[in-house]
Amino acid sequence: MKKDSDVAVLIGSPVVKKGMILDSLQFTGFLRLLLSVPLVITLSSAANGLDNPIGFVADNVVVKQNDGSLFATGNVELKQGKNTLRADEVTYYREQNKAIARGDVIYRDAAGTVTRANLMELDTEFSHILAETIISKFANGDWMAADNADRVTGDKSVFENSRFTPCNCDFVNGEQPMWDIKASRTVRNEKTQTITHYNMRMDVMNVPLGYLPFLSHPDWTVRRRSGFLTPSFRLSSDLGFSPTIPYYHVIDETSDLEITAQKYQYRGFGVKTRYRKLWDNSQVITNIYSANVETYKKKREFVGAVDSHFSSQIGNGWNVNAHLRRASQDTFMRRYGFNQSTSLKSSISASRTIGNRYYIVEASDRQSMLTSDKTINEQTILPYIFYEKEEKGWRQNQWFRTEISALQLDNDQDHDFARWSGVFELSEEFQTPLGVTRYEGNLTGNHYSLHKKPMAATSSLGDYSFLTPALSVGWRLPIAMTSMSRNAIFEPQVKAVYVGGADHTGKIPNRDSNDYRIDEANLFLLNRYQGKDYVLPGTRLDTGISTTVRDNSLGDFSGFLGLSRRLSGAVSSGLNTDQGDKYSDYVASMSLHPKDGFNLRWSGRLSSKDLTLNESQTSLSAEIGAGQINLTHNQLAKAYFADSDDDREELSSTYSQSFSGGWNFSATQLWDLSYGKTARKKSTASLTWNGGIQDCVYVQIYYEHDPVGDRDIDGVDQLNFVVGFSQLGTLTQSVMTSLSE
Repeated sequence: MKKDSDVAVLIGSPVVKKGMILDSLQFTGFLRLLLSVPLVITLSSAANGLDNPIGFVADNVVVKQNDGSLFATGNVELKQGKNTLRADEVTYYREQNKAIARGDVIYRDAAGTVTRANLMELDTEFSHILAETIISKFANGDWMAADNADRVTGDKSVFENSRFTPCNCDFVNGEQPMWDIKASRTVRNEKTQTITHYNMRMDVMNVPLGYLPFLSHPDWTVRRRSGFLTPSFRLSSDLGFSPTIPYYHVIDETSDLEITAQKYQYRGFGVKTRYRKLWDNSQVITNIYSANVETYKKKREFVGAVDSHFSSQIGNGWNVNAHLRRASQDTFMRRYGFNQSTSLKSSISASRTIGNRYYIVEASDRQSMLTSDKTINEQTILPYIFYEKEEKGWRQNQWFRTEISALQLDNDQDHDFARWSGVFELSEEFQTPLGVTRYEGNLTGNHYSLHKKPMAATSSLGDYSFLTPALSVGWRLPIAMTSMSRNAIFEPQVKAVYVGGADHTGKIPNRDSNDYRIDEANLFLLNRYQGKDYVLPGTRLDTGISTTVRDNSLGDFSGFLGLSRRLSGAVSSGLNTDQGDKYSDYVASMSLHPKDGFNLRWSGRLSSKDLTLNESQTSLSAEIGAGQINLTHNQLAKAYFADSDDDREELSSTYSQSFSGGWNFSATQLWDLSYGKTARKKSTASLTWNGGIQDCVYVQIYYEHDPVGDRDIDGVDQLNFVVGFSQLGTLTQSVMTSLSE
């Protein structure tokens, strides 16, 4: 028998009478009961001063009229805005303005954090929460468990006897994380967005790794934060023990600074400073390197370098890019691990593409970082200007192309010259009763002003102007064959080419077509040299045939075979090793990919006289068990190398495999096969682990063997060991041993 002061509301029970309920539940308009299944009770926002009312859902409710308290059981749910609380039972105390939830309590806040607890006490605005025996999963997947928790929304949360981990594990059901932090107290300061662990112990695989009186790190809401980053350590036979301590500083919302100090036990001290700034349409990233270290000149020498990049969009479609890369000394960047580049190019360019027009203006200067090619690889271009426009002609498939360019080139293997060029080109392709015909004609005008040349060069100083007309007529015939399981396309092609004008190859230094060799891509081009400096008059006939076959059972195959014949004019360099031959090398390629099998690609050039292989590039990839192997072989005849008495040949091999549990292995080996010998060159191998399904630990073991040295840089064997912990950073250890090779 219940007392008169208590009212039991049992929805669906025959004891409930409408009149009795309405007479008994008049407690100053504090809440309204909506008689439905289940019972929904909404706290009045006017009575409580809340911006958002709190809604109750429960199977059973008991209300005390004397103090307005409410006791709800059975699938209880409280909602306010994006905050939701579910529990087996909830007691609400109106006078204290608080609610106590018990039994399988699950609370989800507006930020997406889900907290489970045995007992939770909270006010009606969800602004202050007390809980016992909690497990929280934050919005980014981090876990926090504690005996007790006290949270003031917008201020801070305090977790007593806490356990924290970012590992993706079933923490609720007791799955052991890869690593966690146990602390006597953990405080999350929501104002500073910082999590601090006091009297903490870090466990990896449930084995204690280290103890600290406290440890702080940003919470998941932080995009970036000023402070020291995780240090790393390197042990080297050349540099000794080298600790590295980065410091990161947030300047404002669109700029930051990172300073990385490195102390070399035997060789001095170095600092890398990185500055970044972002605007609406522009950005700058600047790296400044400074060091007081041992060089080939002195025991201690102050050296420095800069690597800066600026990009911007200005005006009507202009993209501006500027790079400043310079070093005061050529080898210190590689020796001390700042930058492994062997060449630094500074440049500024502005480019624009509008419809059928393209513009670019560029100036550049290159600094070699190798001691052996100071006069070879330090060109200056000031400036290079290029304009191109392509538009439709009078006929449907007819096109006009106009090109204008200017170049000033200095210090390119002791060559200094200026060049002005203009090209007008007309082309058209049309169908014929048998195949597709295409003609192409252009007129190129060049003016050279030669200022400086090497003593041994055949070019002459002075000014030279000349016009070069060129015309080609080509024909191709695509032939398609199909069946139920196979598709094949064969396309024979032939082109006759005429290049007029005078031969200026002895007067003009060839700086932009110097590495020309005939291949499948340039065999049918009107100007197969692509550059402007090498223009050789004459006539030729280019022929070839391509094949593509796709078989549903066997796989895919493609191939090409082509040949060029000189009809008139001087011998063209780059066509074959025998420059007196009228026929070029055979240009050939093949790609073979059997269904569910390997992938083989080969391209090369064979002598038209005796089918000697003058150049070849071969790549093979295949799956071997659970792994994959990739082989690459390159070979080039000795005639293409000055003072060489044998072919050049190189082989590269890479093997990779993934293992269960997130482990990955990869190894690469490079061999030099020139001169009939096998010399082992650069070798690398790595074993990585991405933490498996928990995704909170990164492990890498990396080995590198590189016998190549340069003046004060020795060849090395290097072993790196890296362990990365999500949220906490990375620990690194490297072991390097100098080689005597």
